[in-house]
Amino acid sequence: MRFPRALLGLVFAFGFGGADLFAQQPSSDVGMGLFPFFVGNMDGQVSQIVSNCDQRGIDTLYVSVYRATGRLTGELWITDRAGNWDTARGSVRPGGAGIDLVSLIQQAHARNMRVVGVLKCFADTVQPTDAAHRQYLLDVIDYLLESFQPSGEPVYDLDGIALDYVRFVGAGTGNDPTLVTNFVRDVKARLGGLSLHAYVIANRFNFDGPTYDGNFSSYGSVIAGLASQYGQHWEQLARHVDVLMPMCYTADGSIYSTYALHQAYVRQAANYCRTACSRSGFPTRRVQPVIKTYSSTGETTTQQTVDASITGALLGGANGYQAFRYGTMQSSWWVPMAQHAVPGANFPRPVLNATLQGVTSSLDAGASTDLEQSSASLTARYDTDGDGVFDTPWLPNQPRTSVLPTPVGAVVGLQVADADGHISATRRRIPNGRVVTAVPSFVRAGTGGVVDIAIDGGAGAAGGTYLVLASQTLPGAGTVWTPTLTLPLTVDAFTLAMIGLVQTPALQNGIGVLDAQGRASARFQVPAGVLAPLVLQRIYWSVAVADVQGQPWFVGDTSLILVLP
Repeated sequence: MRFPRALLGLVFAFGFGGADLFAQQPSSDVGMGLFPFFVGNMDGQVSQIVSNCDQRGIDTLYVSVYRATGRLTGELWITDRAGNWDTARGSVRPGGAGIDLVSLIQQAHARNMRVVGVLKCFADTVQPTDAAHRQYLLDVIDYLLESFQPSGEPVYDLDGIALDYVRFVGAGTGNDPTLVTNFVRDVKARLGGLSLHAYVIANRFNFDGPTYDGNFSSYGSVIAGLASQYGQHWEQLARHVDVLMPMCYTADGSIYSTYALHQAYVRQAANYCRTACSRSGFPTRRVQPVIKTYSSTGETTTQQTVDASITGALLGGANGYQAFRYGTMQSSWWVPMAQHAVPGANFPRPVLNATLQGVTSSLDAGASTDLEQSSASLTARYDTDGDGVFDTPWLPNQPRTSVLPTPVGAVVGLQVADADGHISATRRRIPNGRVVTAVPSFVRAGTGGVVDIAIDGGAGAAGGTYLVLASQTLPGAGTVWTPTLTLPLTVDAFTLAMIGLVQTPALQNGIGVLDAQGRASARFQVPAGVLAPLVLQRIYWSVAVADVQGQPWFVGDTSLILVLP
């Protein structure tokens, strides 16, 4: 059993340091970093990667998908399955290195493992001060998140985005952390319910230099130093980042040579990161130190340093740990990782089926899975209109319906939670609905005729009071009905004339109440010669609907007819 979140917040609220309060228990929040540019072409390794990680209790794969190499340029390290990558942004899989991200996601999701895309944001040639580059990075994120299949499923069904090098590159002094924090805030706004992860500097010099004897600098000194030198203020970042990942790279060599010191350093970094989350007002943010599973000049990773790093992270109050990186792993290093990981994938796998009938959206997460509990026992909440704000509270995992303000399809967000508090998210794009249909698509001025206007808001719209509207003017920007609701028609003299006919034989059932299926029908009956002045002009039809309290509820789309001679 993990330390209860409610008690965790209480502990820090009273100002305790926290490191000695956490037991060393296996983690159900374990990650593995995949960085293809270090390895080469990893397409043929996808099945092996997923299998190896699943066997060791890995829950999340962090995959380097993009790396900025300079101002407004970089490298995409995944196959362009969306087919709309702008090569002006940078090259695709240079030298053939990289990975088929879609294949990795599909195979990982089949085992309930999550996949988070990693972006390298800045470099020594482009810093967070560059506003154009910050916008460029947001465009790269849009490419990853806003590419959808015709079915509405994301091309890249990522579980989140992780920001690497989200800092001033190269230590300096007096760097403004607001630039980094605000950029991270803007990224989070793009993600909605998807989780945002950030790699944060936790270098040993700030914590323990220059003596490196385990007598660590104070919390305030460390936070201030990281903010000034790298622009990463942990407390500010915790307001927007769901998972803070301090980079705790330590191995046998020039700085630490004992198990105790390796463990103490990672423990202190985890503890300070946990403290930053608490002081930011978000004590339940997840902390996942990134530990060293590679060797570098002067330092050699061993089974003991891996074990020391993992136990240090867990003793310091971290939720889990992330191994950096696959491709450099040695078989003996898997042993401590598996020992300190709860077996299997421990996060739920969200599956969202979403449709739109008129303006009634039907959302069903019943196909979501969890390897430790039934789908029906999960809880779910929805962002029904894609604005990043969840419109339902956490509720039992049952189908939901909602009425959208217009039949314009939205990107719907879903979060699913299990009994242990693990949360996973996904998104779906719902195609546009159809509310108003005028048949036939023409009427003859000379002989007159009849046009039937069908209204279908879907079952959720039942009981609404509708008013049929018409206009001769191109819709343009439409007409404001309320501050948040715009009619898709331009109100003109024809509109006012037709409103005056809603209760006459000329516009039968032009006003009324939608039935139990959210439907109604009106009829435009045209005597011969009446529309002669409008020959070869268009008439646009729509509908405005109020709810049972008489408040503006939703509007329809437009359907046009042509006036023929």
